[in-house]
Amino acid sequence: MSDAEARLRVLEAVLDAADRLAEAGPVSEIVDHAPAECCRALGLDRCVLSRIDDGTLVAEAVHLADGDPGPVLAALREAPVRLRYPLLEAEMLRRRRAQVVAAPENGDAAARHAFAGVMGWGEHLAAPVVLEGRVIGFLHGDRGQPLTAADRDGLERFASAFAGIFERAVLRRRLRVQRQELRQVASWADARTSELSDGAIDLAVERDAPAGDEPVRAQGDAALRDLLTRRELDVLEHMVRGETNADIARALVVSEGTVKFHVKNILRKLHASNRAEATSRYLRLSLRHDDRALS
Repeated sequence: MSDAEARLRVLEAVLDAADRLAEAGPVSEIVDHAPAECCRALGLDRCVLSRIDDGTLVAEAVHLADGDPGPVLAALREAPVRLRYPLLEAEMLRRRRAQVVAAPENGDAAARHAFAGVMGWGEHLAAPVVLEGRVIGFLHGDRGQPLTAADRDGLERFASAFAGIFERAVLRRRLRVQRQELRQVASWADARTSELSDGAIDLAVERDAPAGDEPVRAQGDAALRDLLTRRELDVLEHMVRGETNADIARALVVSEGTVKFHVKNILRKLHASNRAEATSRYLRLSLRHDDRALS
């Protein structure tokens, strides 16, 4: 088989693998299935998908042609790899190109090649996963037969296809969450409009009520005041508006890490598993408070 034919065959296999991966479903399944589809497309025996977490490579999913990947994945997660010299992957962060990595000739394999201590790499493939102009992870793979330039190019194409599929799945999930939050807000607004229109109007009460352009803060509700700190209430109000952590950080002039800390505390104190549940509980508490104020 000529080199051109080999490259064409690999490309076709990668495209087929990408189509199957795109049908995998939620983000977690896409991540879990990616190493197996990579092995299937390129004829590899083993494949590791890892993510970059604060300058460290952390294994996310593993596929083995022969054997249970569970113990291997557990061992890899117990030995995360720092991305620093002389690690080959540290250089690949800059070059952002796939490579056929030659088998190590001495005992420095663990220092030079990611996960070598667990995987015992000989000759293997490595490719960065690039999304939005930055490397978010790596794919590594090998087999018992020599690797070629066509395999290298195929892994690079697979990594690119995986990045696009992963991004679309993440955006679909975020969109579903936003839609859920918007539906909850709309339901609350409908109920609140009905309550307001049906409520009796009292001259003295309405004269002393705050102006319409003054925001009604969550601090007005004793239940929320007892549960949350003043800063957590500020963050929660921005969450209810559907703002991201970055948006909240800019509005409150704090770091995004501080916002994440407050969001975590808010979810814990409201016994909410996500932002949508926290929004729903905030609205229910606020509605009960408003109902008492109108009665």
